[in-house]
Amino acid sequence: MAKRKKRQKRIRFWKAFVFLLLAVLAGTAAFGICRIKSGESGEGRPGRDAGPAVLQGAGERLAAAAQDAQAERQEQAEQEAQAERQEQAVQEEMQKAWEEAPKLRIVLDPGHGGPGTTDEQELGAVFRGTYEKYLTLVIAKALGEELSCYGNVEIFYTRKDDTAMTLKERAAYAASVDADILVSLHLNASKEHNLFGSEVFVSAYDRYYAQGAGLGEQILGELADYGFASKGVKTRLGSHGDYYGIIRECKSLGIPALIVEHGYMDEDRDWERMDSAEKLWELGRRDAEGIAAYFGLEKGKALAELPEPEPALPSQPLMPPDTTPPEDVWYTASREDPDTLEITLYAKDPESRLMYYDYSLDGGDTYQRAELWAGGESVSFSVTLSEEQETGLRVRAYNTYELRTEAKKR
Repeated sequence: MAKRKKRQKRIRFWKAFVFLLLAVLAGTAAFGICRIKSGESGEGRPGRDAGPAVLQGAGERLAAAAQDAQAERQEQAEQEAQAERQEQAVQEEMQKAWEEAPKLRIVLDPGHGGPGTTDEQELGAVFRGTYEKYLTLVIAKALGEELSCYGNVEIFYTRKDDTAMTLKERAAYAASVDADILVSLHLNASKEHNLFGSEVFVSAYDRYYAQGAGLGEQILGELADYGFASKGVKTRLGSHGDYYGIIRECKSLGIPALIVEHGYMDEDRDWERMDSAEKLWELGRRDAEGIAAYFGLEKGKALAELPEPEPALPSQPLMPPDTTPPEDVWYTASREDPDTLEITLYAKDPESRLMYYDYSLDGGDTYQRAELWAGGESVSFSVTLSEEQETGLRVRAYNTYELRTEAKKR
């Protein structure tokens, strides 16, 4: 019963509302008719002509406005179409210039590779639960993608997946695509897992050395900006000339080649710059920046002429790489308190620069991590060591070829 009463009450409310609305609409219509009959118009004409004239004028104005709007839309559409055609023409011209521009043919060689699980040549360095062969592939892909943003390069890869290739096969592939240069990408490791830094190996002979060294210095500069210590551009000789097979095989086919050792997988300071895909990608980007800088390439542009680097050829046959450790290595020690020993270490190396030093506190059983040799013929540092423990102190100096000499106390 209560629900029925509420429903009836709502029905009465809505009937009243509709009636009121109809009344308002009727009054409005009547008011408009009265205005027309009373002769109210903008021109003061008789009332019997005012209504149709006003309606006719309004219709004409609306029609004109519609025509104007349509014409404006048509004009805008034509302008947009013309702009699109012009942009397409510019893009086609740029694409044509890009395709016809002279090209530098660069072969990227991700070091190692192959399905084996024990072959060191296939795996490369093995640390941190991963293999060098996987990391070099990521660096190569990043390097190639970054270089493709330059209009004067063609990029080739000795491998794009986990494929085994001999060094001779890699060089032969570079020759088959008429390569201007081959860049072999690697990561490093040391026997005692204590060294760090980036280095580049090149041929020891004439123009192969000159071009490789010039490009190597540019790449090392980029890696140093990223935080790696630079060990420099180096050569190494073996019984058949250049020691490293990829350099030797490429040289035999007339192709300059270099090996980029980005850093040490087994050393924390280097590993923290390569322990993710993003960081490996950054290594590839740095390599690309160095290559572009050396060859004078411009990102996003296709140059009509390629700048030609003019590397300085050695004025005489290049000296063999350093095969001797640092010379005249000695140290002095003094104390400011019973537990701290102040050490100054001296060394010389006329054939290559000094690179690291390290020390042992237990007679040489274990050594502290290596530190950079920052300075000329001496470096100073302090160790926490009592007088009783001083007999176990050992200090060593290294050159850039990782050759070392133990220091004598003076």
